[in-house]
Amino acid sequence: MNFRSSFISICTLFMAVSSPAVFAGDYPEKDIKHIMPWGAGGGTDTVMRSFMKNMEKELGRKIYTVNIDGAKSGLGVNELMSSPADGYTIGSLTYDSIVTVPYFGLLENYSLDKLEFIATVTIHPTVIAAHIDSKYKTVEDLINEAKKAPGQVKVSNVGFGGVWHLPMVDLEQQAGVKFDHIAFAGGSGEQREALLKRETDLACMSLGGIFPLIKADKARIIAVMSDDRLAEYPDTPTLKEKGYDAVWGSLRSIAVPRGVDPQITAKLTEAAEKTANSTEWKKWLEKNGGGWSFVDSEGTRNYVESLQKKVFTQLDQLVADGVITK
Repeated sequence: MNFRSSFISICTLFMAVSSPAVFAGDYPEKDIKHIMPWGAGGGTDTVMRSFMKNMEKELGRKIYTVNIDGAKSGLGVNELMSSPADGYTIGSLTYDSIVTVPYFGLLENYSLDKLEFIATVTIHPTVIAAHIDSKYKTVEDLINEAKKAPGQVKVSNVGFGGVWHLPMVDLEQQAGVKFDHIAFAGGSGEQREALLKRETDLACMSLGGIFPLIKADKARIIAVMSDDRLAEYPDTPTLKEKGYDAVWGSLRSIAVPRGVDPQITAKLTEAAEKTANSTEWKKWLEKNGGGWSFVDSEGTRNYVESLQKKVFTQLDQLVADGVITK
């Protein structure tokens, strides 16, 4: 080996061991991009923008959000999967990112193995909401009407086979009724608008998604799909109380492309945990629908795997029964 090639080899080695990918002590050295896989103004967009704003304080850098919606969150998450593994692109994932997109094969080469989870920062029970002036004030009102007029009660979701469609299919089967399912691919913002305009009778969505209308006294929750009543709404019954064992919910997780330096992912998880436990974030969340949670990287991966196993089995049965198609 001559002097020139030896010099180049030494320089290459020096640059490699000096790169931020190996020595991440100064991370972050620039602003961080946050991919939001749902449309602007929806429940997930609103909550996660606020979380990122608070997380900026822990990292000392701006986190700017870019909305890339489509394919039930798949387009945005797919963009995250193909982003550089340098810690400067992070993204939010929801139930549909974890269940709907991979199960139905909405995008080629989409695999959660391409991601490293940072944390889960909210878990929300699913709720059934109605316009404040709607005739639907109770679960009994809903079921009785659906029995009298099969397929006429319009219930919104964000996609067939998705996070807020399956709970109502579950209720249909248990109650022996049929609803008219209306999908809004743009997310909960479109669901709220349709409810306000009375284009739909009810909305099946997360508590956080409907909260703006609840706060404005323009909508009411008629039932919660959780094991127990919510502390925030002690007078609102669960479906279980009414004889329907339908327990459903949604989550919001943060991830990075697989291959990011472990020191960087550790910093992001630490920043997410401090943000989640901050008084400012908890107060904001309490005023905007609740759903507080913090699950670390390993816990999130385990939760995702168990969720997929459970729901994929349910989806397989629905496909076999001809309720949905794959």
